[in-house]
Amino acid sequence: MTKPFLTSLVIGALSVAAAADAIAWTRTGTATGPRGTSHVTATGSCANGSCTRNVTRTGPAGNTYTRTGTVSR
Repeated sequence: MTKPFLTSLVIGALSVAAAADAIAWTRTGTATGPRGTSHVTATGSCANGSCTRNVTRTGPAGNTYTRTGTVSR
């Protein structure tokens, strides 16, 4: 009886840890066109019924554009 209980406890703990990591994310990308290479980095997270997102784009000339947003229930 102890072994199935411990197995369930370990699986439950791993599930909670995976769920905690799922609320924050980061994405990056690069695109190359005729004028050069552009980069984009996006991050986001959710907590307490509110989600935020930050996106930064850098163009081939070095110009940077940043956009942020928040959504709440």
